[in-house]
Amino acid sequence: MKWIQTGRSIGQAVKNVGRLRQILAVFAKHGFADIVLRMNLGKFLPSRLAAFAASQAEFSTPTRLRKSFEELGPTFVKFGQLLSTRSDLVPEEYIEEFVKLQDNVQPLHFDLVKKVVESELNQTLEQAYAHFSPTPLAAASIGQVHEATLHTGEKVVVKVQRPEIEKSIETDISLLAFLAGLLEKYVPESRIFSPKLIVDEFFKTLYYELDFVIEANNIAKMRENMAPIPDIVLPKVYKKLSAHKVLTLEKFEGIRVNDIKAIEAAGINRKQIVETGARAFFRSVMLDGLFHGDLHGGNLFILPGNKLGMIDFGIVGRLSEKSRGQLANMVVSLVTEDYENLCYQYAELGATGSSIDFDGFQREVRNTLSPYMGLALDDVNSGKVLIEATKIATRYNIKVPGDWMLVFKAIVTIEGMGRTLDPDFDLMVMGRELAKELVKEQYSTERLTKDFMWIAKDVAALLQVAPRQIRWFLRKFASNDYAFEVKSPDLQDIRRQLDHNSRRMSLSVLGAGLFIASSIALQSTSLPYQIWDYPVFAVIYFGAGCFILLNLILRSFR
Repeated sequence: MKWIQTGRSIGQAVKNVGRLRQILAVFAKHGFADIVLRMNLGKFLPSRLAAFAASQAEFSTPTRLRKSFEELGPTFVKFGQLLSTRSDLVPEEYIEEFVKLQDNVQPLHFDLVKKVVESELNQTLEQAYAHFSPTPLAAASIGQVHEATLHTGEKVVVKVQRPEIEKSIETDISLLAFLAGLLEKYVPESRIFSPKLIVDEFFKTLYYELDFVIEANNIAKMRENMAPIPDIVLPKVYKKLSAHKVLTLEKFEGIRVNDIKAIEAAGINRKQIVETGARAFFRSVMLDGLFHGDLHGGNLFILPGNKLGMIDFGIVGRLSEKSRGQLANMVVSLVTEDYENLCYQYAELGATGSSIDFDGFQREVRNTLSPYMGLALDDVNSGKVLIEATKIATRYNIKVPGDWMLVFKAIVTIEGMGRTLDPDFDLMVMGRELAKELVKEQYSTERLTKDFMWIAKDVAALLQVAPRQIRWFLRKFASNDYAFEVKSPDLQDIRRQLDHNSRRMSLSVLGAGLFIASSIALQSTSLPYQIWDYPVFAVIYFGAGCFILLNLILRSFR
């Protein structure tokens, strides 16, 4: 993750000044020149942009921003797609535009694909695969997918990363971090969107997505987790034919969940499929803490035997054991309409400021969610309720982690797809019992015993070192004549500032005295020596006073 760190340095922006000019020019010609100027980057703008920017005036600001991302290429398209999931930070009108962002890229030439595969696998294409289709099944910004057949006869899909894409993304995200910092510094109204926070999240998400070994490990772990649900199928990973930039997976032959006509024609038991998917989702989120972070109809297949297959694990979410318990409490709060407890869960979840108005937060959540009270659960989209509460939490300085937004977005998607397939589908009915089990498990004898053992272990470790630390403290206290010495890193700065101010004050008094002495000398008629009809001492005093005054002015500017 070295390039994540270097991406935050100004040096990277200077190094990639050509790309910086291109990025700023695209934003300016789409009507954002004023923002560029406010960030003190106007010197990087071409002179002839006014005419094009005027032609963009008919488009809304979200549309112009979306068009800018599309023109700037893969990294910015991915960035816009991430923004479309952060409805807690980004206004709804921007979300609606960013969901339109698609990977509009040309497929790689087959010679390049072959070169990448052979380089990564250290064998020829013919040695690795019995057949490898030169025409891709799909092409995206990071890579593309080809159909292939193994020498054993198994049909697979091969995901191949675009050459040099990592270097291109490294450059762009370094500049994004640089621009996010300037945006927060010089454009105060942007701080409500937390540009640096969003870019940091983007760093992590894209880093994991670029390494196919990580995706392979995600699949392997989730296959193991999903073993108790036989109707959920995850693709087999062929590790000997996978590397950092090549991933070989079992090919699914089925119907995509969003292909309603094909599902109806096949006579599939839609209710069973929906229940299977919901059960798997809650298990992965609440029990395992590792879940699919990009759930949509294109990543879900209905396989023979009414089984549900899942693909594309480049983005996954992770929740700690504590977070899983908090999510369970949130689900129970929604089911019981206990919005006060829901607010408490948010306050524990996010990093809150010391001046949070918790009563105001509760009141706004209650007023916003009151229209949902009393409705049957099948009339409420629980994910949207949670997202609405998250938006309110953000306004009260409660920052919800990105993985939680993946959970809420997944709930919205699953409820939407579920009710399309089965109008009577109620996600919370399934989640409620599992949530209650988790809440009970938090206070079970086994769990409390486990927590007590950890506490006892920490206390025992503390008791081992406490006597030594107390003895050392008393010895130090006695050697210092029983006086406490307070140290602060700011005290040295304060002392230097006081000394500096004292010297400036002394020079000011001296300068004023010299000007007064010069004035007195001008009034004297008994002084023998003169320069240009002025007493020589008056000239000397005045010159010395001017020198001191100039010195003080220059020091002030520095």
